[in-house]
Amino acid sequence: MPVKPILAVFLFLVALGAGSVAAATVNVTLSGASPANFENRLSDTGVEVARFVLTGSGGSVVCTGVTITFTNPTGADEAFSAVRVFYDANGNNTFEAGEELGTPGGVAPNGSAATISYTTGFTVPVGSRLLQVTVNTGSNPAAYGQGFRFSIAAGSDVALSSPGTDNVTGTFPVQGNTVTVRNSVTNLLAGTGNPAAPRTVARGTQNAAGLHFRLDCLAATVPGELVGLKLQTLTVSLNLGSAAHATVISAVSLFNDDFDALFEPNTQDILVQTRTSADAAQWQLSGTVLSVTFDGAAIAALSQINSGAVRAFWVGVSFNSSADAQLEVILNRTGILGTTGSDGDFISTAIASVSGNVISVSGSGGSGSGSKSNGVGEEGGCSASENGALPWLMALLAVVTLMLQSQVKASRAWSH
Repeated sequence: MPVKPILAVFLFLVALGAGSVAAATVNVTLSGASPANFENRLSDTGVEVARFVLTGSGGSVVCTGVTITFTNPTGADEAFSAVRVFYDANGNNTFEAGEELGTPGGVAPNGSAATISYTTGFTVPVGSRLLQVTVNTGSNPAAYGQGFRFSIAAGSDVALSSPGTDNVTGTFPVQGNTVTVRNSVTNLLAGTGNPAAPRTVARGTQNAAGLHFRLDCLAATVPGELVGLKLQTLTVSLNLGSAAHATVISAVSLFNDDFDALFEPNTQDILVQTRTSADAAQWQLSGTVLSVTFDGAAIAALSQINSGAVRAFWVGVSFNSSADAQLEVILNRTGILGTTGSDGDFISTAIASVSGNVISVSGSGGSGSGSKSNGVGEEGGCSASENGALPWLMALLAVVTLMLQSQVKASRAWSH
């Protein structure tokens, strides 16, 4: 065979072999083990925010680095002191110190750029390898309430050593779920002893059960970590039948509950604080709504409700004897404020408010009134004392006796 045809065949085979190299591909997906949406405290380290799967096919793919994109770049520098990336080079499904990409210890966001590039090289073999993104949270309270998502935004964000032959595939952006910076997350719930129906109390009743509520401080969703709720203020709303009914309320009090579903003020349920109209700043009437705030040293003295724990309280309402009234005690989620603010100590929107049902204050008595009714007198008829009836009975007996005596005498006279 002539030399030229042989050379042509050889070159064709070489070209065919070179073409097969182009089939080497790395596919990017989100790992099923990547965290769901979760909340996390400040001053924490090694918090996983995303986990990706890099799958090689057609041969090993040599990568020279990866770029991670995140949302809310202006808040990221307040939320995170470092963003770190690890590549599971040995395929043991764990992430070790020697597998960190880029600068050891990670890179801090700069407050403007939405990306960080890590230029350490790594190789994706045929099969799967994991890429993990973790963060260290900062200490700036301005980060509370802010949410962030981390992603590999495009195929070009996985840098290739041989971009002309290897390629990257995936449905981009391949994005992790949201991490939100919080100190605590709390559910507001009705307590087990919360009044289930309207009721009536007498004028002058002290510490009528107005409301029983619970604060359930939630444990964080894995891998998140939360601290707990330290109360700063609690504001309850008393919805009145009319603005004039505010003058019938002499005091509103907050009590710790001993979890037995019974309201036992000043005995088993210890008083936290009492407010009266003399506390002008904490006793605000607007239209037919009286807002009463518990705050200051008494609230600051309450221990923190730790993440995963529950605390219950009672609200008692005292009345003077001046008039009838009607009201309903309500605690709205917005009336609960922790020391880190509403973004740091977040009150869940699952339940917006808890009501203690309607209380009617009546001069005619009711539960807990201690008053005594004498029946007929209350209906406007004549009432008689027990001793006052005896003279009338004696007089009636005397008249009957005289009549009988007269009848006996007349009978005798007729017989004669």
